[in-house]
Amino acid sequence: MWIQSMIRILGRIIFYMLLVPLLVGFVYALSHDQWTAALIFMVLCLLVLYKGLIRVKIPANSLVVRDGKVVFFIPERTVRDRFDFASRGQTIVQLPHYGLLDRPYKLEIFSPDTKGGLSSCRLSLNLGYIMELTGWQRAYDNFVLYQDKLSLGVKMLLFKSAAQLAWPSPPHGEEDVEEYLKPIVAELNLGLENVGLKIEQATCTFTAGPTLVRIVAAEQEIMEKAELPGGASREGAGLT
Repeated sequence: MWIQSMIRILGRIIFYMLLVPLLVGFVYALSHDQWTAALIFMVLCLLVLYKGLIRVKIPANSLVVRDGKVVFFIPERTVRDRFDFASRGQTIVQLPHYGLLDRPYKLEIFSPDTKGGLSSCRLSLNLGYIMELTGWQRAYDNFVLYQDKLSLGVKMLLFKSAAQLAWPSPPHGEEDVEEYLKPIVAELNLGLENVGLKIEQATCTFTAGPTLVRIVAAEQEIMEKAELPGGASREGAGLT
């Protein structure tokens, strides 16, 4: 996503902002026979080169990829030698978190109740990556294909999956909510598997009455007008 690209670009800018003045200082010190200063500048240049070119900071939720195939997953932030990956023809790709997994997805589903009125379930879904190779590969493929539109694609998948569910009657007590949500979460996860995601936590608040009114948010209008990335409509197939 764009914020990850900006961070990488900023890192390169800082690297060259440090390296160029040090090289200039090194050449200047040599040209004026200032050997001590030249030695200091040389050591600093080597340190900057080592930190900027040889050592690579790998952010959390990163994939090691070779020829478009995911090799393994790096869950935590770490530091490695760049040549460990370059010598094997591997690259590092950070899966998105900000804008995709940093906040819950919210859905409100309306269905008829047993008394001829309406019941509403307002779902709040916290998502995470599927921690297995097939899930990482699907997440990588969709991230490369859709980039910043991936978050919208996930919302559309949830929208489409929820619309196809046969919603049971609301539970009568707090102890029944977990059992009520289990089949719903299982069905929604079937669609999310296509993008390498799963529901890690789900909560629901219920409302019932003869008529339910909600103010339409701007996001809802965007969802109704939007298409899935790649031109697929809401009635079409989900993401790959």
